[in-house]
Amino acid sequence: MKEYKIIKQIGTAVKSQQDFEDLINSYAKMRWEVVNCFTHRGIIKALLVREIEDK
Repeated sequence: MKEYKIIKQIGTAVKSQQDFEDLINSYAKMRWEVVNCFTHRGIIKALLVREIEDK
């Protein structure tokens, strides 16, 4: 089974781009993978997915 999550970039400064990359990397450590990145109303968002065990 798959689980999905949408995360967003906070702020618009160059530093926030590094923060967003750090956020994505922190999710990668929890086995999340980026499926797609998109911009909505000037905010970068990323769709993440990971496999979860069926109970």
